[in-house]
Amino acid sequence: MAAPCSEAGTLTRQVADGSPAVPWRRVSSFVGLPLISLLGSLAILPAVASAGGARGWAAVALGQALGGGAATVLQYGWGFVGPTRLLTLSPLDRGRLLWVSMLSRLLVGALLLPAAAAAAAVLAPDGYRLLAALTALALGTTGLSALWFFVGKGQPGSAARYETVPRVVVLLAAAAVVLLTQDAIWYPVLFLGGQVLATGWLTCRLGVVSLGRTTWAAAVRVLREQRAAAGTDVVFAVILAVPTSLLAAVAPGAVATFAAGERVQILAKSGIQPVFNAFQGWVSEAPAEAAARMRLAVGATSACGALGGLVFAVGLPVVDDALFAGEVSVGHGVSVFLGLSLALYALTSSITFTVLAPAGLTGAIFRSTAVGALVVVVGIAILSPLFGAVGGAVSVAVAQAAALVAQIPACRRVLRGGGRPAARSADDSPPVVSAVA
Repeated sequence: MAAPCSEAGTLTRQVADGSPAVPWRRVSSFVGLPLISLLGSLAILPAVASAGGARGWAAVALGQALGGGAATVLQYGWGFVGPTRLLTLSPLDRGRLLWVSMLSRLLVGALLLPAAAAAAAVLAPDGYRLLAALTALALGTTGLSALWFFVGKGQPGSAARYETVPRVVVLLAAAAVVLLTQDAIWYPVLFLGGQVLATGWLTCRLGVVSLGRTTWAAAVRVLREQRAAAGTDVVFAVILAVPTSLLAAVAPGAVATFAAGERVQILAKSGIQPVFNAFQGWVSEAPAEAAARMRLAVGATSACGALGGLVFAVGLPVVDDALFAGEVSVGHGVSVFLGLSLALYALTSSITFTVLAPAGLTGAIFRSTAVGALVVVVGIAILSPLFGAVGGAVSVAVAQAAALVAQIPACRRVLRGGGRPAARSADDSPPVVSAVA
């Protein structure tokens, strides 16, 4: 998820006191991507809620949660290690690496995506099992995204052309068809078809496709060498998928409300993600300034998160009727804690991607993420049956706080070492994948 860029002037510009300047051009370029995506996401929410009602929306939200979790696992650590590898490769080897990335993830997806669809079908309300399963399958395919490739090359325009814009077009089309037919099943059907076409187009245009023995060997080697980074993605997936799916099991009556708040929160997170995406590569480009750049990156991202969290906490209950066609209402009890969680997410993510990841501390990232996952599972299992959707929201916020506490020692060690870890264990060493010959 790093974002090296070719804007030399932006990268080298400093403020008068010699401290590094914020790379505003890079940040604004990548922030534009989720703003485009937001158009399609906001269109599909009321369409699905109107066609499927509260139970249909709950089924879609469950499928989105499990599909999003599967997509996170399917990324298999490429967001952590992929962009850095591109820096030293020729254009031909970059195309080969993109194809190896796709092929290795297809191997994982062949098992993972059907499992996510089956889990969604089991947990979904009666009468909506197929809708939930297809939604999980469709959302899971987003794990084949080449965003790591585009941010590694510093090309937000290519990311928009090959992924963001096609996805928005499909979502808008799906929203129109769902409204016309009053059948929510068209949302996952059209989204899945669009994802397959867009991913195939991207791979054929930018990848060096080969099914030779060396390519298969490289794909298998990636699965082995990226275990540590992939493990972190697995735990991230637990944090993404567990709240809604576990709540569906222990407090099914609260699913629609909690899922409504969480879905809007995920959209808000997509607006924060490009900020630390853009900063990650910038931090690594000037080793002598690494610590100062890390502090600036964390501060800027956290400020964005605090503002976003406040707007979310206050504003969501005001607009929820419009977003969910009057079918679902989200109160301030849910929005306040999810807003706090959003602010903490910005802080923990900025530490992860702009401090720990550039220092190569994948082990520290895994440990802090695992703490958050454990807390959210226990919290929802205990609090949701007692307090419903509010209990789920509290659990999510506490999990982010726990992850932050777990990050602090490693973060301090990196900053005191001038932006480099004072000591690195074998588990923290980033894996190296050779280019396909």
